[in-house]
Amino acid sequence: MRLTETGALLALISAYDNRNFNEETTAAWYDLLSPYTLAEAKHAVKKHYSETRDWLMPADVLRIIKTERRTRLAKVETIVPSRADMTDTAAELATTKALSKAIASGQLTPEQYGDYLRSDTPWSTYRRGILALKGAA
Repeated sequence: MRLTETGALLALISAYDNRNFNEETTAAWYDLLSPYTLAEAKHAVKKHYSETRDWLMPADVLRIIKTERRTRLAKVETIVPSRADMTDTAAELATTKALSKAIASGQLTPEQYGDYLRSDTPWSTYRRGILALKGAA
């Protein structure tokens, strides 16, 4: 998540609980949430406020994101690259890490992961196709 996206997230939170944020608050939330996507964080905010009236803190957002990431990863037993990405050990490790991140964040569904494995297409090419489809939607 970028700093400007963190500002957008705080605007969403403000819409729910009417609090005010400043630049320092935005920077502090960004410091904790930057490894995650805006979509994940927005989902966590909406989930929080749909279940409770409690004041939302970064720890609440992180807890929801991490729980949902674990759930997504659990749906895929073992994450391995397709044959197309097994050119050398470094490429295989980098692809496995990228796949894990994509599955955890929800950018790659378990079904899409299965399609990727069967396609014998390099991950970078397959990912571009997914992003193009999402952009068209």
